[in-house]
Amino acid sequence: MNIVGVVRNGGAALIESINRIEDLTTRLHRYSVTIATNDNADRTDRVLSEFARRDPNVDLVRMDGLASRLPDRVERITAARNAVLNRLEERDSGHDLTLVLDLNGPNVCLDVQTVLTAAQRSVPRWEGVFANSQPAYYDICALRCAGWCDEDVWQRIQTTRKPLFGRRKWRKVLLKSAVFDRQYHIPSDMPLIPVDSAFGGAGLYKTRALRGLRYSCRDEKGDLVCEHVMLHKHLRDRGARLFIDPALTTIAPNDDLGEGSGAAFPSHLIQPETGAA
Repeated sequence: MNIVGVVRNGGAALIESINRIEDLTTRLHRYSVTIATNDNADRTDRVLSEFARRDPNVDLVRMDGLASRLPDRVERITAARNAVLNRLEERDSGHDLTLVLDLNGPNVCLDVQTVLTAAQRSVPRWEGVFANSQPAYYDICALRCAGWCDEDVWQRIQTTRKPLFGRRKWRKVLLKSAVFDRQYHIPSDMPLIPVDSAFGGAGLYKTRALRGLRYSCRDEKGDLVCEHVMLHKHLRDRGARLFIDPALTTIAPNDDLGEGSGAAFPSHLIQPETGAA
């Protein structure tokens, strides 16, 4: 298994996430770990270097100076994720699966067994499965799912006409309807949820499905968009099947939740269990 991530100023969450990665690697016969990082102002460089010294299978991609070249955070993350994919294809370890993890908080309590269970699933056919964050699925930016979220919420927020007065209240109401009201609580025992895109802090891919693809943070019109959305569009163009795996849980960052987060998952979005390949 390839285990990959990007991190900048990861703090204590990075240490806990590395602990979970090390727990996982003890259960794997073969693995590699690739992490891209840049321009850290905390102990992240030291923590990563110590990790690499402990484990010769850890490969660090250092990209210092990226912050000055790319002032937009989404563009920096996209560049770092692509650097990791480039390194994977250069090395071509032959691992069948690639696990993508955010290392700044969502995976501090990652359950190793749920990762292994997802990796061993053969039915239904899948090319990517994504995390179900608790207490609510927070990652609406990466989400595309008919009947749930089929738009770019930040483009909607940025293009909605602002009122002359009461802008603070207006923004609060808009955030609630566009983001927080869609952050449902997904019980971990639910069946897989088909999506066009998702993430939630963790994604497990068939490595062969990723070959030749790269992240992009610009849509067809050139507008800024979540980097996962465009990667997953290219995957689906190849016929990939993507799902949220409710049992594969991460932790939703408190700052990403708000009034309305955690509502019950709508019944019309629940898919019956299927044995179809």
